[in-house]
Amino acid sequence: MQPIQAVQKAVAVLNLFTTQQPELTLGDIAERLDMSRATAHRYLVTLRATNLLAYETSRGVYSLGVKTLDYAAVVHDSARFAGSFVRRAEPVLRRLAEETNYTTAASVWNGDSPVLVRTGTPVRRMVVIATMPLYSCLPVFDSAQGRIFLAFSEEARRTHALDPRLRELASELERARREKFVSHDVPADGGTTTMAVPVLVDDTMVGALATFAFRTATQEPDYLLARKALTQAATELSARVRTDTTAPQR
Repeated sequence: MQPIQAVQKAVAVLNLFTTQQPELTLGDIAERLDMSRATAHRYLVTLRATNLLAYETSRGVYSLGVKTLDYAAVVHDSARFAGSFVRRAEPVLRRLAEETNYTTAASVWNGDSPVLVRTGTPVRRMVVIATMPLYSCLPVFDSAQGRIFLAFSEEARRTHALDPRLRELASELERARREKFVSHDVPADGGTTTMAVPVLVDDTMVGALATFAFRTATQEPDYLLARKALTQAATELSARVRTDTTAPQR
């Protein structure tokens, strides 16, 4: 069996355990995955050795092991940050749009790329930049938001560690970490500039805020205004997320 197939089978075993059925026998697992008891047993031995599964001898049942608690804790913390960020972002984006007169957006990291989760539109602007639909994946290397995540998220860098573009952007990402700001021009969109900043809770990046502005022959985006407003908005949103995620649980 190829290594990838073996991994897929092992994951399939783990996926059998649910809140409705937290315990399963060897026979249950073999039957549901349509494999022999001997093959199923080999996977179970490996998963037990890595503490991903536990086995109760007296009852002959398997359950998720203690190692899965570590994964659950990571997912729980990440979900708390992301949930608070998305919930709190909308009013911050509206104020940011009115202050800068630019379309604004918030994004979170979703496994391998940033995902657009909220937008804000200035009501007094005659021409509004059409942003991507909500929950669209954004380019990792060719967007300001993607580069902000590459600069501040270890998960993002680890995900794309083998991509040569990561090394090519090394100096720009280092500057982004120093300045906590990225500006990226996109000529193909009729001349737009995206500016983005990270939203950090302590040293953890929970999301990115961005503005979208037209560039014309007679007017360049006000980088200083946008950068200052973005930084203030990120600071405000960071404080709100920190309050949400450190408040005592009732």
